[in-house]
Amino acid sequence: MKSLKKFKILVFTLLIFAACSDDDPNSNQNPELTVTDIDGNVYNTITVGNQVWMLENLKTTTLNDGTPITLHVNGMDWGDLPNEVPQYIWADTSDLNNVVDEELPFDFYGAMYNHWTIESGKLAPEGWRIPTRADFEELENYLSENGFENQEATALKSSNGWLPSSGNGTNAIGFNGLPNGYINAFGGPTLGQGICTWATTNVNTDLPIGSRTRVMVQLFDTESILYSDNSIRIGGGIRCIKE
Repeated sequence: MKSLKKFKILVFTLLIFAACSDDDPNSNQNPELTVTDIDGNVYNTITVGNQVWMLENLKTTTLNDGTPITLHVNGMDWGDLPNEVPQYIWADTSDLNNVVDEELPFDFYGAMYNHWTIESGKLAPEGWRIPTRADFEELENYLSENGFENQEATALKSSNGWLPSSGNGTNAIGFNGLPNGYINAFGGPTLGQGICTWATTNVNTDLPIGSRTRVMVQLFDTESILYSDNSIRIGGGIRCIKE
């Protein structure tokens, strides 16, 4: 009889564990589904509702047709709109504020791309694309409808690595939005560890090219996701979505 009771307790415990595993907010991650860019970088993915997203910012330094993207260095014009030169720069991983304990690899936050790289139409791996504002809004709506209303940004932000003034997130679904900062109009990495900036394909083409804006999606010091119209001279990271 005692053995039977122990067996029932064991089965009950396993059932509880299984139920908890099903509720694991990170269970949407797809370890079996990865994507590889033209440079050989491998990205894990996550399914959120009807969408499949990369779990890291894009790191490629080559367009998907094999054309190298120019590395931005001092003296080059990041926002040189007439010359249409695709450029990238690595997000700033310096830790002057001692926010993280370990030394971060140079590509930890991914690459940051200028307007002409994004507009090339050749940045995302085959079968993937740069997201639109509507894609991010669908992600936001999913979070809002699944327990994170008015906390969508906090749910997407990583749980460490942010400046105290911006605040860490909860990484509630395992999306792991990192504070990659942004690239200012002069090509300088700005507000690393303080803000996450993802570029979309939404550009206001009704304006003269020098005045055009692109919608950037940002996780900052609010619990809600920010959608801001920035000059196309501003550079950001790319989180690809599956077609």
